[in-house]
Order: sequence, then structure tokens, then C-alpha cells
Amino acid sequence: MEWKEQVETSRGANLAEYFQTHGYDCELKKDELHVKGFGGFYINVNTNQWTCFSANKGGSNAINCLTEMLEMDFKTAVRELTGSEISHTPRHETNSFSAQKKELVMPEKADNMKKVFAYLCKTRGINSEIVSQLARDKLLYQDTRGNAVFVHRDENGKIVGAEIQGTNSEKRFKGVAEGTGESVFAVTIGIPQKCYVFESAIDLLSFKQLANQDKIQNSVLVSMAGLKQNSLKKIAESGMKIYSCVDNDEKGIKFTETNNLIPCRRILEENNVKDYNELLQKSTRNLAQTQQKSPPKSTHSHR
Repeated sequence: MEWKEQVETSRGANLAEYFQTHGYDCELKKDELHVKGFGGFYINVNTNQWTCFSANKGGSNAINCLTEMLEMDFKTAVRELTGSEISHTPRHETNSFSAQKKELVMPEKADNMKKVFAYLCKTRGINSEIVSQLARDKLLYQDTRGNAVFVHRDENGKIVGAEIQGTNSEKRFKGVAEGTGESVFAVTIGIPQKCYVFESAIDLLSFKQLANQDKIQNSVLVSMAGLKQNSLKKIAESGMKIYSCVDNDEKGIKFTETNNLIPCRRILEENNVKDYNELLQKSTRNLAQTQQKSPPKSTHSHR
């Protein structure tokens, strides 16, 4: 199949079929498929029209859906939609997309946090005390599916949304609670005078662990759960300096430059890593290797 033909076929690929056959948590009601975990993400099975209320996005182009919702690059999206047995759905351009705000639905809380602690601490290398503190502050819990739920609270402490991170390393999943708008996951240190922004809560926590604690005093660390320009509006209006700690890749660099943020990627470049969790894990491995090479201290007493 020629490249142009692949692109045209991909645009009309059956989105409902794609998400149902690629391990996503979906629920079909009448002619609408709800793809859970993305904050109000729905696909009309008849028209292929997709809508994400929390991101204020939608359309009927399947390629755009994968690039916008799953953050794939264009070529990867085309390969995904043509490389598997996904049927073709005739495109019907409609104006049915509506950004009507949906009610917030927070994931049901589990009675323990075993999977969250195991994933964040053992798999991702985050200090258990940092995780425990978030739980005590009611900013983190485990849902009944075993996901980590990072709670969004407004200035009055009211829950207004959540970032959700799967804890199964074999089946990667991340999204936001249904009804989450432009709110963010935030960790405040002292009286904020500056802000550090991240693409995920895990990168945020990794940075918090690695950073010079004196330098991040009186700051707020914010996860946008992606690259979401609208999430920065309130922060920018406060007049705080905003430091960009997003991924060290093409999209992250462009986001930093477009929004005139202060880049914090030099340490990522120097260590040849993409994000702060990769940096944390690399630092942990290097420390372990250094300790292994160090000669053991003698336990013999000298008389």
C-alpha cells in the first residue's frame, strides 16, 4: 500500500475497534464507546466521531485521535491504524463535538495501597517517605483497579480532578478521572514564589527526590498530565516564574519555547535521559554500582 493510501485509510480507521482490541478499559452504551481513564473520552461507533471533554478536543480523524489522545507521532499513528486488522469506517464530518463540562467521577478507593507502593517505590525508585506523605496529605490513593490516583485539589482543598497512573509494568496506562478539567496535581513546598511544571506526577516526585531541597523551598511542583498549555493559565496569572521540567524530547522542547518557560533540561541532556524518573533510576543504579566497587570495611579489631 502506498504511503498516501495508508494515510487516507488510517484517517477512517475504526476507532472503537482500535481501543477495544488494544487493551483499553472500554464500556459500550448504545452507540457510544466510553474509553475510561482519559477524562470523558467517547467514540460514536456509527460516525467515528471522538470527543474528549477534559481536553476540549474532538473530531472524526482517527490519526488525530491517536496523536492527540495517546501522544503518538504521525507516522506511528498511521502504522498503528494500518498494521493491524482494524476495519475502515466511512468518515462523516459532523459538528456534534461539544465541550459541555461533565460531572467529576473519582475512581473508587481501595482499602490498601500495596500496589501503589510497590510500583512507585520498587519499580520507579521513589522514596517511600515521599509516597507516604502524599497519602497522609490525601493527595494519593489506590483505586479498586490497582491504579495510583493523584488527587487534584483547588485553593480551598476541594477535590476537582485526578491524574491516574497504572501500576502494571506490563500494561502501561495513564489518564485522568472523568470530568477532570484544566486542574493540576500540585505539591506545595513552603509559600510558593516559583513553579516547576512536569508532564506526569511520577516525574514530579522524582524531581522532588533529586532536587537540592534548599533550592526548591517556597515553590509549587505541578503535573499537567501531559503537555497542556491551558493548565498554565492560573500559574502565569499569579506572576510566578515557571520552570519547565517536561520531557527532553522534541514535543517538550517545543512546549517550553512556545510558552516562554524557563528550561530545566540541562541535567537531562548531560545524563542522556528523557525525563526526571529516568534520571532518578539512572542515579540510583550508578550509586549502587559505586557502592559495589567500594572495598568492604574491615571488621577486625587491631590490638
